[in-house]
Amino acid sequence: MKSKHEEKEKHEKKTAPEETKAAADGKEPAEKKVEIPEADYAALCAKVSELEGIRDKCLRTAADYENAKKRLAKEREDYLRFANESLISGLLPAIDNLDRALDHTEALAEESAKALRDGVSLVKKQLLDFLKTKGLERIEAVGKKFDPHFHEAIGHIESGDHPDETVLEELEAGYLLNDKLLRPAKVRISQAKSGRAEAVSGSETAGPGAENEEQRPAEQ
Repeated sequence: MKSKHEEKEKHEKKTAPEETKAAADGKEPAEKKVEIPEADYAALCAKVSELEGIRDKCLRTAADYENAKKRLAKEREDYLRFANESLISGLLPAIDNLDRALDHTEALAEESAKALRDGVSLVKKQLLDFLKTKGLERIEAVGKKFDPHFHEAIGHIESGDHPDETVLEELEAGYLLNDKLLRPAKVRISQAKSGRAEAVSGSETAGPGAENEEQRPAEQ
């Protein structure tokens, strides 16, 4: 009886010329078809479908992980940017008092008042320069159009020289912290002069008898 090794060598010698001929013709060797029972094929399809489901689940999990990582990074960045918000808010009243001190010393002409004003100005500048490095920015108000997102109107000033709702006076400065509103500016805005004065002047132009004619009852 021939051994298994001899049968294997005989099979290889028989198939080698066929593969060499197919390669010489530029054709790939024909694929061998394997027939399997229908039940095994159905089970195989079920496994493929299960693997595709697992693959989709893995992709969704990876996408959720990336989104969560980006969200956490954004939250961390926001925390670092606004971690000093309460501290800076507590310093704003001190800056307001420095502004009031400067306004008060403007009316004084003594040399000592000038020295005091210079000292207060220097302290205020140093403080604001430091807070600016932390993202603090003063809101522009005077001369600007009233913006309820940044300004808080606490009064009106009648004016015929400015458009309506133009900021004419700033009573308390407003600030932004890294582009986020920290405190709105308290302002007074322009308001068109009322028509009362025009009505009075109009009645004077009409003459003294105009009022009596308006009040005279209609004749029966």
